[in-house]
Amino acid sequence: MRKLRRGCLTIGLLLFLGIRFIFGSPQSELDYFTTETDTSYIKSFKHLLTSRFYLLAQNTSLVVFPESSATMEYQPNETGRFGIAAFYSWFGLGISFGTKLFRKNPDVYGTTKSYDFRVNAYGKFMAIEGFLQYYRGFYMNYKSSAYKETFIVPGMDLVAFGIDGTYIYNYGKFSIRAAYTQNERQKKSSGTLIVKPSFRYYWVDSDTGIIPGKILDMYSLNQENILSGNFYTLGLGPGYLYTFVFGKYFYITAGGLLEINWSSYNYTSTEDSYYKTGFAFPLSVRAAVGYNSDTWFIGGSFLSTIYYFQPEKRVQDDFHYHLTQIRFWVGTRFDAFKRWNKKKQ
Repeated sequence: MRKLRRGCLTIGLLLFLGIRFIFGSPQSELDYFTTETDTSYIKSFKHLLTSRFYLLAQNTSLVVFPESSATMEYQPNETGRFGIAAFYSWFGLGISFGTKLFRKNPDVYGTTKSYDFRVNAYGKFMAIEGFLQYYRGFYMNYKSSAYKETFIVPGMDLVAFGIDGTYIYNYGKFSIRAAYTQNERQKKSSGTLIVKPSFRYYWVDSDTGIIPGKILDMYSLNQENILSGNFYTLGLGPGYLYTFVFGKYFYITAGGLLEINWSSYNYTSTEDSYYKTGFAFPLSVRAAVGYNSDTWFIGGSFLSTIYYFQPEKRVQDDFHYHLTQIRFWVGTRFDAFKRWNKKKQ
């Protein structure tokens, strides 16, 4: 246990060395993050360094619809990653690494190179989450009513960037930190309405095109292939989150969100350029369950868009990017800045 705690502390300190230079003080918070909370509902650990190891299982896919009865689903040959993360006060950083344990047979599904970086700022009534992902090398599952086949697309690159904000109405009695960053603990059950603005950007590129020749011949496309594309999505929507606390240290958090998304994309083929816009109404769910004591915590979470409500003329008729995540973690807390905090008092 001591070795594990020392490892967590070392990793957390390395992740947070930059905070002193960027913000001047790792303990400082913006004024609107310091609203009073009901201490009978929430216990704060924001003066401690919270570090954790985690396992991230995810399904990342870009789906292209050549027609209503067929799909071309592009996926990286990587279904999971190991990661480390640390949180202090309102700020958090995390980085994850791929491993052969979560890769399929490269002879059938090819190989993928990837990077995944995440940053979080969890305030009292506003949580901000951002990510930057890079993938090179995909496989494509083609499915129609009459034909199925898997193709390797080794030269395909994808860069994904996103930022989400979550406004929490009942921030005095509900803690989103307790469920997802563990630098607070929910002491009593509570729920809240939320409003979530979001932005997504995806860039796809391939020198030779992302559609295999056999599929081009099938649709008589005269070898017109997609070379690159840019995809933008702006979203805003209401939702609800609730945390049920039992046995003092155990909790279950669950909620749903219905967004209004405006999407725009442009892509370039070997013959021409195309531009489209449209609206969609995605329904997403998120949940977390865990044990959160004063020193140690362990848990897991789930996040996914489960359904799209869309009008007839919708941008996702042609392209759709989907991400489902399941995360498991174990971590601990340290008074890493004890000496510095005493000087501030």
